Amino acid sequence: MKINIEVNESLEEDYITIHCKELTDEIIELQKSLVNKSTRSLHISAFQDDVEHFLELRTIIFMEADGNYILIHTPKGIYKTRQKLYELAELLPRDFFRISKSTIVNTSKIVAIKKNITGASEISFANTNKKAFASRKYIKALIEIMEEKRLKR
Repeated sequence: MKINIEVNESLEEDYITIHCKELTDEIIELQKSLVNKSTRSLHISAFQDDVEHFLELRTIIFMEADGNYILIHTPKGIYKTRQKLYELAELLPRDFFRISKSTIVNTSKIVAIKKNITGASEISFANTNKKAFASRKYIKALIEIMEEKRLKR
């Protein structure tokens, strides 16, 4: 494998392109590693009362719409932001997945899914009593993502 780095000061942000002969497991793992490295340092700005906090993405359990705000749930508390849910969905890395019109979860924090055919399925998270609910429209895709994560461990 050859590695080439080009410095271009006119770029607005860094980006990485991988050129490969075929998509192998090694290339996929490399891509995942790069994504994980770059998202560890990502933060979201949110408020608790009048104090602005910069939350690390890995600490976020889930986000839900509540009127004009998005509530961001972490183990340390609930924070508010005025960003729109769809805007956050575009910015967030692959570990975050929309489970209803109003909720995005961090799939790396999910420990259980209690399926309910007639209504919303209950999502449980590690080290907290907090719950989120996945609508029937999104539950199948969520289960597929969780199965994919389980198989790659």
